[in-house]
Amino acid sequence: MILTFSPATVISQIRPTVQSLPDGDYRYRDSFVIDRPFREIQFRKQDIYITGSDSDKRTGKSYCFRGIPQQNNIINITVAIEISPKTAQQTEWKLAPGNPINFDKLYPLQAAPGLELYKCLTAFLPELMD
Repeated sequence: MILTFSPATVISQIRPTVQSLPDGDYRYRDSFVIDRPFREIQFRKQDIYITGSDSDKRTGKSYCFRGIPQQNNIINITVAIEISPKTAQQTEWKLAPGNPINFDKLYPLQAAPGLELYKCLTAFLPELMD
């Protein structure tokens, strides 16, 4: 009798794609190094949509987005651009087409998303009601 062994698959190294994640709130970064600038994406997956915030601490740029997950990408992106409000009562948003987001080089974090996500959810609230 001959026994053959194949390499064991390490389950902790298998990451789910963004598309296969269950509904919920998530946070991803491009680095685990805390003391250097990083890109962070916070998002909520709900039904077939992902709504979130993409902020780059290196450039100081941040924007809100909404799109559809496809494997490890978010496609059909709509970007919400914050317009300076005339009053402090309510923020106005301008919607525009955006570029796909790829998660291949981003790492999931355990911590729950913060205020950036909730701000972005309000930007798309009229669409979410449809």
